[in-house]
Amino acid sequence: GRHGLGEMSENGELFTEFCGNYDMVIGGSLFPHRSVHKVTWVSRDGRTENQIDHICVSHKWRRSLLDVRNMRSADIASDHHLLVGEIRLRVARVVRQEEKVGCRFNVQRLANPEVHRAFVGELLARASDIPDSTVEEEWQCIKDAFIATSENIPGVLRTQRKEWVADATWEKIE
Repeated sequence: GRHGLGEMSENGELFTEFCGNYDMVIGGSLFPHRSVHKVTWVSRDGRTENQIDHICVSHKWRRSLLDVRNMRSADIASDHHLLVGEIRLRVARVVRQEEKVGCRFNVQRLANPEVHRAFVGELLARASDIPDSTVEEEWQCIKDAFIATSENIPGVLRTQRKEWVADATWEKIE
């Protein structure tokens, strides 16, 4: 970017070429700051300063990068200054599809010997049609056979939902 500090060395040119090849941007060169906030390295004599530490982000995350600067006040016992990047992430809301609520089967009806015989007979008839294939496909066929037979023979229990507001409450409201 145009807000870099100082002259670019050969390593700097290689680094910018690398970022260009991988569709990345160098965060420290995007934001205008005074040079004291761009310097990331100071020599031992205190005279030579340079910008040699960088934060790189993918080009698609460029708009999320709000600022990059150094923090000279951070005591990290090094000749480098702490480089801090500020980002804003927008987390997308996860849209969950409604899962099919499992139904409850009327298994009490299987206590009746006639219903039990009919259930076993239909289940064996459905299970005999299972093709030889992968374990997952065989499991899916067995599962489908059990569910279809259970829906037909013992049947599905219908749950009775209570009224959200009781009749007594409606009377008090009126």
